[in-house]
Amino acid sequence: MILKTPAKINIGLKIIGRRDDGFHNIETIFCPVKLYDEIDIRLTPSQKDFNSIIIKSLKRTVPVNRNNTCVKAIELFFRSFSIREFFKIEILITKNIPVGGGLGGGSSDAGAVLKHLINYFKIDIKTDRKKILGTALAVGSDVPFFLIQKPCFASGRGENMRILKDFLPDFNILLVNPNQHVSTKWAYESLGLKPGEDYNGPVSVLGTTENFDISKPDNFSNDFEKTVFIRYPELARAKEELYEQGAVFASMSGSGAVLYGFFKKEDLSEIKSASSQFRSRNWFTHEC
Repeated sequence: MILKTPAKINIGLKIIGRRDDGFHNIETIFCPVKLYDEIDIRLTPSQKDFNSIIIKSLKRTVPVNRNNTCVKAIELFFRSFSIREFFKIEILITKNIPVGGGLGGGSSDAGAVLKHLINYFKIDIKTDRKKILGTALAVGSDVPFFLIQKPCFASGRGENMRILKDFLPDFNILLVNPNQHVSTKWAYESLGLKPGEDYNGPVSVLGTTENFDISKPDNFSNDFEKTVFIRYPELARAKEELYEQGAVFASMSGSGAVLYGFFKKEDLSEIKSASSQFRSRNWFTHEC
């Protein structure tokens, strides 16, 4: 089975505070975009009394051990749903989504594998919805979203989601990354919050947002930009350049390092020109 796993962007990301368990509460709007990893997954019944998981990828940045989110997803799924049969599970990952870019590539891969296992083992989605979401969240905070793959308002760690039926920004999107990598762990630590402490930032209105209003860009700002742009000034310049090249809105996705710009659909020349400019520097670029 070949699985296509989409990237996501965060259209607005607000830090609410740090929880007592060490995680952070956020509010954000997740939106899937047309940039995909591909996963070739094969399950073969095994005569041995254990599961074997083999991960392969041509990209060196993709872990092929137990640190891979797909391995975590498989192990947690088998444990959560008490699967007694044993399998040889082979996965080949064609990685197109930048690693550590804030696009959720690893979470998307894990979500696709979970969905495949749910179908393969005929898990009842309605009956076991809570267990499915719990398993996804145990893999990673973004993974529950990739079981839905529709624009969603998300809160908590990102697991509390509400589908936004009317949130469909009608723009062409340019993704860019000046070959930078931002550690998610560092990004959260850079906020400097203690357990139980609230983030001192503007009050989030994302929870009452139903559609994208281009006239209110501050509603969709990303709180991580304040610290990430200080340490990675090239990302701040890239955002400025997106506006200079004609973007009507630009932001960093997640904790970085990919930025995106919205370009008007009626003028393809602007996004093509911007993409060409960034690509000439050997930056990662993708139009979607």
